[in-house]
Amino acid sequence: MKEFIKIQDKNLFLLNVEILGINEAQLWIGPNPDGPLDNDDQRVLNEREMYGENPERRISGIEAVDLKVSEKFPGWFEVDTSSWISGVYRFNIHSKSGVEAPNGTPLRTIRDGEYSWPSFSDDFLLNLSDEQKQFLYLERNKAGFCIRIEILEDGEIKPVGDGLEWIDGWPELKKESEKHYEEKIKNATL
Repeated sequence: MKEFIKIQDKNLFLLNVEILGINEAQLWIGPNPDGPLDNDDQRVLNEREMYGENPERRISGIEAVDLKVSEKFPGWFEVDTSSWISGVYRFNIHSKSGVEAPNGTPLRTIRDGEYSWPSFSDDFLLNLSDEQKQFLYLERNKAGFCIRIEILEDGEIKPVGDGLEWIDGWPELKKESEKHYEEKIKNATL
């Protein structure tokens, strides 16, 4: 896999099926294009309970867009953004609930543990083209990285990540992220 994402046209981008290695997945869209500064599981769970399925208030993980392999573009998930308003979007792809993806992370026991998230190798990330790196965005709360795009008024899609700034240092950043999650899991089991 050389490309994990491809802008196909206005209002249409594609995600490589090899990201997870499964034929059905979900797109998680974050409520804040810049990402939260904390990674507080309880805060997120409380917000989900308070707002429920209210589409006026998108809370991370409440709504997931179902993805299936495209018939028109085999090997890719097709994401139609024609109904999305213009602005910046921070998102990721994950398995459906309870499904462990061959190319994804193991299911965790903490918040959102029922999903398998992409597990890009260091070698893959470090060898991405600059064009692909521009889609990646480093989470400020040490949770790793996500994909970030902007949808312009005319429907055009463009990458607005910061991957060119940090990707060469990813192996060290990954250690920080793993340590962060180890602490969260340890504290959750106490």
